[in-house]
Amino acid sequence: MTKIPTVPPSGFRDFSPDESAARQELMETIAKIYRTHGFQGISMSALENLSTLQGKGGGTDNEKLIFKVMKRGEQLEKALQSQSEIADLGLRFDLTLPLARYYANSQSTLPRPFKVFQMGSVWRADRPQKGRYREFTQCDVDILGSKEIGAEADAISAIVEVFHHYGLEGVEVHINDRRLLAKWGESLMVAPDVWAQVLVVLDKLDKIAVDGVCKELFEKNLLNSDQQKKFETLLRAAENAKAEDFQSLDTESVGSMLELVSLLNDYKKLGTKIVFNPTLVRGQDYYTGTIFELRHASLAGSLAGGGRYNRLLEIFGTQDTPAFGGSIGFERLYLLLLEQGKLGASTLAPQVFFPLFEASLRGKVSSLAASLRRKGIRADVFPDAAKLKNQFKYAGERKIPYVASLGGDELAKGIVKLKTMSSGEEKEIAFTDFENEMEKLCKA
Repeated sequence: MTKIPTVPPSGFRDFSPDESAARQELMETIAKIYRTHGFQGISMSALENLSTLQGKGGGTDNEKLIFKVMKRGEQLEKALQSQSEIADLGLRFDLTLPLARYYANSQSTLPRPFKVFQMGSVWRADRPQKGRYREFTQCDVDILGSKEIGAEADAISAIVEVFHHYGLEGVEVHINDRRLLAKWGESLMVAPDVWAQVLVVLDKLDKIAVDGVCKELFEKNLLNSDQQKKFETLLRAAENAKAEDFQSLDTESVGSMLELVSLLNDYKKLGTKIVFNPTLVRGQDYYTGTIFELRHASLAGSLAGGGRYNRLLEIFGTQDTPAFGGSIGFERLYLLLLEQGKLGASTLAPQVFFPLFEASLRGKVSSLAASLRRKGIRADVFPDAAKLKNQFKYAGERKIPYVASLGGDELAKGIVKLKTMSSGEEKEIAFTDFENEMEKLCKA
């Protein structure tokens, strides 16, 4: 008999209880911070119609990475017979496109602006490698229906607040504008379709540096010799440039960025560096204005990013819907927090463990545990009347701080014997005092 694999498919992962608890703790913290900024939680379907995912809204790179879902039953048979498309659905590759689809369908019933956050898995059929998975978590925050710079400040502040909450030092917010990048192309007299290809190469700057970008542009012959020289000069000058240096190129976008930097000044005071980065591109095709990334010296790539996408909803027939949003790179943030010892599973572990001395006591033990749970105390009851040695070993392995024992003798006396696992200290507590005593200990 062929052995069935027990490991997940390439690019997918299983998470242990401790990992799941730590990840859940981080997600709950992010959601809480987003809510304090006035964003409402929302949840979208994991599956989308293939026509939606391929509707020029997700960027050409993402469209190549769609996990397609085959048609079912008769529809699949007909497709196979006619040699037509056998897939009609796909897993979402980001959270922005489903949100745009939802807003286009429901906007008449929604407030404007529509401030929401989403947290969930997305899927991309990418080549798995270290730190890159085919299923990963995104934590998005978006404002739809607002065209002014306040939307940028609001969304970016909510994201930066997460990093500030965990006391992460050395975080930098890099800001640019796609309108300014477009003016770069115009100043070099590069055709828009060619300039789009140039920006794809420029987007690799943090990986291959200036020399690598210039070399690739030369090899692809995207620019003539004069354009190539001018672009390289601009690129090298941009390394130490200030936003004011680009005002002659595009007053409107530079003015917006300067205002945004001013609005984020509170975070500058707290140690977050706000950086004007004229070479920042962000790969999504749908960005139309402000773009940003959060970076940290200890990690390659970005910890968060996003931008303004004023025209994305047009693919759904919706007009005049400005929008801005950003997403935290959950997997990278999770690893960074673990490395720095700022995240753990302890806050979600059971607080009290009840061993089961004999099956006849199951009802009484369960009743005691239920009374604590109603007080908000996490209580775990062993399901089997197993050897006590094994039950206490279970409590130790799970690092549960208190063990509440109720055997026949304790039941007769009307007490619970409580053991503090860290010290080994034991004390007897009357049934009538048990809830209050445990509430004092567990909520101290």
